Amino acid sequence: MNRIKEFFKDWSRWERVWLVFVLVFQTVAWAINREDLFMLVLTLSSSLNLVLGAKGKIAGLYFAILNSLLYAINCFSIPLYGEIMYNLLYSIPVSAAAIIMWRKNQSQSGEVKFRTMTAGFALGTIVLTVAGTFAYAQILAWMGGNFALMDSLTTVVSVIASMLYLLRYSEQWLMWVIVNALSIVMWIMVFVSGDSSAVLIIIMKAVNLCNAVYGYWNWKKIAGKVQD
Repeated sequence: MNRIKEFFKDWSRWERVWLVFVLVFQTVAWAINREDLFMLVLTLSSSLNLVLGAKGKIAGLYFAILNSLLYAINCFSIPLYGEIMYNLLYSIPVSAAAIIMWRKNQSQSGEVKFRTMTAGFALGTIVLTVAGTFAYAQILAWMGGNFALMDSLTTVVSVIASMLYLLRYSEQWLMWVIVNALSIVMWIMVFVSGDSSAVLIIIMKAVNLCNAVYGYWNWKKIAGKVQD
């Protein structure tokens, strides 16, 4: 019990309410849609990953690994090859590496030392993202995947955002805003094509988008307080 109190000691009332709201909302949506237990664990692990991550908690990374595995499995039936490869071959290893790197970059008070980008670094990131998206779309189209350009865009932005997440840059949350907005569009397309389970993914991505906005604000605040 004391460990739980210690974990939440730096959370504001609003942050605690947000965590409870997200978990309850996802559970209610799951119950209304009458999906299987797999989908409940998938959506809740995503929420815990991002809410804890936005707060700068290393515990969120463990849920990131679980969610990446489950999300990749779910994408096999579509198929969204870009999402599958990103989650299995990239997201899980990066999340595991982040656990180690974040622990090595904590202040004496236990807060992770987050950073902000320079203008040049931000410009280079944008150029790399655009070039990578068009190149990877060609590969996905050759493989016969559905929604190749959209799949490529969400995957490439996710790859770069994950690397920035590993390196503790606050701006990675802005990229997750883009990823989640595009993912909502993509999963709406999946839903329209006849997959009713996509509703839960759409809800999950909408919640994640809202959380990404908060994550950017909170990481910027921490970056200004804790020097790298």
